[in-house]
Parts: sequence; structure tokens; C-alpha cells
Amino acid sequence: MLTPAFPVDAMRRALAQLADQQIYLGTSSWKYPGWIGQLYDEQRYLYRGKVAMSRFERDCLDEYAQVFKTVCVDAGYYKFPSPQYIESLCAQVPEGFKFGFKVTDEITT
Repeated sequence: MLTPAFPVDAMRRALAQLADQQIYLGTSSWKYPGWIGQLYDEQRYLYRGKVAMSRFERDCLDEYAQVFKTVCVDAGYYKFPSPQYIESLCAQVPEGFKFGFKVTDEITT
């Protein structure tokens, strides 16, 4: 169940309107367990009465992309993502979703 204090539907509408104007607002990642019950529907990730973190980590990008239209892939900092990894991300989001990739530490150090 989502916490009523977080306005998911209003956020979804506002971000969609901005994206229509080519303005994309997102976050630095999508795998924040603290958002379960706020951005993420806890019921979606429950297994035997507990949040299954493996299920959450596997499936939360799809739910994130229903609200936000862009996200940063911070995993790229440690290792440049493989084509297979990028394809797996793209398969979880709607057409038009934008990814930003953090520059690897090989470049920034």
C-alpha cells in the first residue's frame, strides 16, 4: 500500500507534462528501498508477508518509470555498462524513457 502523503498520481501527471516539453526530471537511481510504500507499492514486492528485496531490485525500475521519465544509472561509475545490461534496462521502461549514465571512475580520476 502506498503512503497517502506522497502524491504519486500528481507527480506522474506533472512529470509527464514536463516531458512533453522535453524537460526531464528524475533521480540518481531507482533502487531505494526507502521508497517502498511511497513511490513503490509494497504489495507488489511482498513474498510470505515480507518485502522480497530480490523481487524489488529486479522489478522496481518498471514501477519507477511509470512516474519518472528519466533516471541516472550510477552503476556506470564502477564499470561501463555492457550492451546486454543496457538492453535489459530498456526492456523495463516505456518508449521515450531517458537514461543518464554516470561517467566511469576511469575518466574522472
